[in-house]
Amino acid sequence: MVSVEMQIDARGIPELQHKLDCLDQNVRGYVDDALSSEVAAIETQARSLSPKRTGYLTRTIFAERVGEWVFGLGARAPYALFVEFGTRFIRPRRFLSRALELSMPGLVQRVNRAIGDAIREASTS
Repeated sequence: MVSVEMQIDARGIPELQHKLDCLDQNVRGYVDDALSSEVAAIETQARSLSPKRTGYLTRTIFAERVGEWVFGLGARAPYALFVEFGTRFIRPRRFLSRALELSMPGLVQRVNRAIGDAIREASTS
């Protein structure tokens, strides 16, 4: 079975990961909750963007945790790769990568807000 999965490697992410690794458990919890919520929203976005001739492709879209602060997004339909990237006969229907592009600003804002909330909570305790 062939499937398609996406992984983002954005500039500055390793440095951000290192800084987040240094945070205390309280802040880590806030960030983890924010990421989980945003990844669920990205999965929903990908489902809404996917072509729905039969609905099978949409039903195979997934977002799952693969590590701490690491999530996988993909579709298990055997033809998902061809739908996402196209072929010489079929135009690409970028439902996964487009969902990531559309959701990334919100994800960054949500993580920033989570860190701010954790810092405010820590300073009032």
